[in-house]
Amino acid sequence: MKEKAMRILSIGAHPDDADTSAGGLLMKLCRKGWEVRLLSVTDGSAGTYKPELAGAPLAAIRRAEAARSGAIFGGRYDVMDHPDGRLEPTLAVREELIRYIRAFSPDVIITNRLNDYHADHRYTAQLVQDASYLLTVPAICPDTPSMEHMPVVLFWHDSFQKPYPFRPDVIVPIDDTMESIVQAASCHECQYFDWLCWPDNMERTKWPREKQIAHLRERFERMFANHRKQYDALVREKFGDAAETIGHIETFEISEYGEEPSAELMTIFER
Repeated sequence: MKEKAMRILSIGAHPDDADTSAGGLLMKLCRKGWEVRLLSVTDGSAGTYKPELAGAPLAAIRRAEAARSGAIFGGRYDVMDHPDGRLEPTLAVREELIRYIRAFSPDVIITNRLNDYHADHRYTAQLVQDASYLLTVPAICPDTPSMEHMPVVLFWHDSFQKPYPFRPDVIVPIDDTMESIVQAASCHECQYFDWLCWPDNMERTKWPREKQIAHLRERFERMFANHRKQYDALVREKFGDAAETIGHIETFEISEYGEEPSAELMTIFER
């Protein structure tokens, strides 16, 4: 009997969160034979300054863009129907998420922390946290078989300081996956090359696509290089002499609401 591949599920609030926030680790695990799944809890339908595009037209565009990004990681990128900017951590959405997670049965879940400027981000994290223990409770959502163990839950990096700053428990060298992150982000054309330019950098919407992608690459390289500098002491402690060859990293915090990652799993993440 063929052994089941390890599975990782990255859950974001919008259809460009789950890939660009953890794309380096996702690609490393994809290359190791893991099954990668991405999920957006909202439909992304509010991310535009164009009234004629908001709502159903934009939701359709973002689903198509997400699907292209998911293919880069060899997996699916699903988008739920909850309206962008209006997500609420209700019992109904929690149970929808429980059923979704159980059906995929991931070994690892990645999402954002509860500390965040965006209500959709906060509520996505709250929904994952509220679902995590209940994934193993048979009497909850009994129509979908419960999991035997809670997955490991990781939070991707952020810079918010209150109520406490991000803790880099997992350090992932990503120099060999930077291009995959850029490719995934470039799939989300309506966001990175339009909406995120509004209102202060509208001239970038007129740039040739090659220049837009080059600018995006510079942005991600600078961000992950800054993470490397910020956590230099920890990188040197973990990787010793090999730290000199590491220029870009992703970092993750381990959630106490998931299963504690084994030493073997930590090695898979960080090597």
